[in-house]
Amino acid sequence: MYSLIVDLNLAGKLVIVVGGGTEGTRKVKSLLGQNCKVIVVSNRLNKFLLDLAEEGKIDVVKATLKDAVILDRFEKPFLVLACTNDRSLNRELVQKAKKQGAFAYAADDPAVSDITYLAIINIDDTVFVAISTKGKSPAMARMLRIRAERVLKRLIKEEDVEYIKLANFARDAAKSTLKDSNARKEYLYKVIKDKRIKNLIKSKKFDDAKSTAMEILETWQ
Repeated sequence: MYSLIVDLNLAGKLVIVVGGGTEGTRKVKSLLGQNCKVIVVSNRLNKFLLDLAEEGKIDVVKATLKDAVILDRFEKPFLVLACTNDRSLNRELVQKAKKQGAFAYAADDPAVSDITYLAIINIDDTVFVAISTKGKSPAMARMLRIRAERVLKRLIKEEDVEYIKLANFARDAAKSTLKDSNARKEYLYKVIKDKRIKNLIKSKKFDDAKSTAMEILETWQ
């Protein structure tokens, strides 16, 4: 059986994390840097979450959690993460979130969740490799991540990461000038295979590599 693993684009979206304990804190950490609006709902918050709130990185709603009615306070959340220590409340929150049209996740109940949290290998915030057991054993997924991370960090070099950044830069530059998608694809392959750029990246002359990519684009036109 095949699985569909997707990377949700949360930029500009509202994400509600219900519960400020260990699991809620983990989920908040995973959301940092996603350019989404994060609201944590809890009657208690640890220092880490309080510091984030003070820095303006998250918003906080202090409330005693008795039922899922708390979600009525929020307009059109994109994602609701139920991370309380009450299994039945988490299920109720998931059901309520789905009725509101949001994606929903229960930290202790993958079966009712719309998404599964994966064990992520993050290489320089550029390459992301996911390991999933589809909720069967998050602990094993984390252990396998640690093993795989050691290998991948040896295989994926700094040059590979810089090539990815350069390709992203070149793609953005080409969008405004090369309207045909096939032309953009050919241009990007040309950039990646260019010997001058390869030597510049090896020499860590990344700005010069970008300039060369722009020269190729001008010639392409």
